[in-house]
Amino acid sequence: MKSKPSIGLIILAALILSFVPAGGITTQSASAQTFCDAAQFVADVTVPDGTAFTTGSTFLKTWRLKNVGSCTWTTSYNLVFVSGEQMGGPASVALPQSVAPGQTVDVSVTLTAPGTPGTYTGFWQFKNTSGTLFGIGSTASKPWWVKIQANAPQQLITAFDFTQNICSAQWSYNGGPIPCPTNPNKIQFGYVQNLNNPVLESGVAAGAPSLLTVPQNKWYGQIRGIYQVRPLARDHFQATIGCQYQAYQCYVTFELDYIAGGNLVTIWKARERYDGLVAPVDVDLTQVSYKRIDGLVLIVTAFGSATDAMPIWVAPRIVRYVSGTIPTSTPVVSTSTPVPPTSTSGCDRAQFVSDVTIPDGTVFPPNTTFTKTWRLKNVGTCTWTTSYQLVFQSGNQMGAPDSVFLPQTVVPGQIVDLSVILTSPSVAGSYRGYWLLKNPTGTLFGIGTNADKPFWVDIMVSGSATPVPSTSTPVPSTVTPVPTTTGTDTSNWNIYQNVKYGFLFKFPPGSSVTSQSDNSGRIYLPLVVQGTNLKEKYVDISVVEGAATCKSPYGSGGVMSSQNVTINGIAFLKESATEGAVGNIYDWVGYSTVKGNACISLTFVLHSLNPGNYSTPPPVFDMATESAVFSTIMSTYTNQ
Repeated sequence: MKSKPSIGLIILAALILSFVPAGGITTQSASAQTFCDAAQFVADVTVPDGTAFTTGSTFLKTWRLKNVGSCTWTTSYNLVFVSGEQMGGPASVALPQSVAPGQTVDVSVTLTAPGTPGTYTGFWQFKNTSGTLFGIGSTASKPWWVKIQANAPQQLITAFDFTQNICSAQWSYNGGPIPCPTNPNKIQFGYVQNLNNPVLESGVAAGAPSLLTVPQNKWYGQIRGIYQVRPLARDHFQATIGCQYQAYQCYVTFELDYIAGGNLVTIWKARERYDGLVAPVDVDLTQVSYKRIDGLVLIVTAFGSATDAMPIWVAPRIVRYVSGTIPTSTPVVSTSTPVPPTSTSGCDRAQFVSDVTIPDGTVFPPNTTFTKTWRLKNVGTCTWTTSYQLVFQSGNQMGAPDSVFLPQTVVPGQIVDLSVILTSPSVAGSYRGYWLLKNPTGTLFGIGTNADKPFWVDIMVSGSATPVPSTSTPVPSTVTPVPTTTGTDTSNWNIYQNVKYGFLFKFPPGSSVTSQSDNSGRIYLPLVVQGTNLKEKYVDISVVEGAATCKSPYGSGGVMSSQNVTINGIAFLKESATEGAVGNIYDWVGYSTVKGNACISLTFVLHSLNPGNYSTPPPVFDMATESAVFSTIMSTYTNQ
């Protein structure tokens, strides 16, 4: 028989228990990692706090969150609105993928800025399969949020029209002034002309007054016009650039500068050649608006010979937002490739405007989640409702959903931003995915003349053998010897000889010499494989006397790699780069050498098209196979 505890023991036990928390003897850690379901905020992928939107505009908010709990979040978990301003968002959205402990996920909702100006915040959490809410913080119970500023609508106006003010500018070439209107007797120095509705290289009329700015007819000839105009903060320079129809040899650099104290400072520039496509230009002038400038300058420089260079600025202007009601159709010329009038009668038609995020060639580490956003315009006759979808068509899907419903109704003439969440592949390389739109009847449609071409996302995963172009000045490496023989029999090859500067090399049968002079030439080389996206392959020959630096004329846009090499005892600067121009890709490698006072350059070019230029994307060409002939040709180069 057990004895009863003494009164003293009872009192002692009571004192000990008085220090024990009500929930038990063992206390629970305050760390969120001890919970089954717990999240950690990582980043605002889109729409950082304070982002301003026009009232009534739709946007995609994406948060990046990490699973710091012990349980896996399945696709039965939901992102849910809990308080604040819902901004037209859904009550809940299922997670796009399972997320194991330690993994991160991007979750998105489509929202609409409220109709009244002001600051708005909406709070969101997760909900598990049992209906329990959880979030971030030490107790895994706090929400995260989206915070925006809704502003009153603004109207886009043209603050300055460069075409209307053509003769208010001071036009000049490298050697002196050019009269405006143009003096027909001096057009060899270049000229400027106002064209009402020119036909562009795309074969389509520009649809707006345009500036034809023809540079001086010489090698690297130039024309420039100084306008006494000063932009304000948030002003943008907009235009469409291209070449005039049938100006087949047009190859120029367009440039926008400002002038201060007699010095020219480049704001923006882009190279354009006759390839059947035109390019949009949209330059934010905010940073320039704070400078003490004397005007803006339009410049065009021939890239090589200026013969047949007929460059056109379509509707060059400064645009400005002012308070007021937004018109149903913005009176600004489209900044994308014009659509032929005969093809706008279709019900469902889209026009590509711009890559809002992730321009072609953006580099990501493996397994990185990102949001791709395209800006498209409804150029058909039917309204796109929220029953229309953005759908994956071909290429690499990069972990994206098969389809996404449009976030808003888009009437004819209206522009919309469409987004999809993607993940870069785990293996290094170049990846491209093609997307179309689908109407409620299941019919696919897209961009282009027949409204059947897809738009795309194009990325590189770091570690790819194809490096990203650098804009920095290349530093030649130590001399790398290059074999003078390649094992290819060149005994039956043709000979290209320059008698004036004393050099020659061989090129393969089946090639075509399209031009040859003392200072320039071009040879089109046969393709090894037909039916790929490789459009043409050629070598450009250039000779420049008295050049300050001997390098390929293609290198003015920046090079990826540069090294000194020796071929047949002759020292060359070898450069290479990849450049883009409106859906076209130019991979080039140049060899330059000095002989006397002349810089001799051979630049080999692979001109390919983005597969999205085709209704059915072709195979991508093999770089190594098509470029193998370049080193063979260089192995035959000799001085006389």
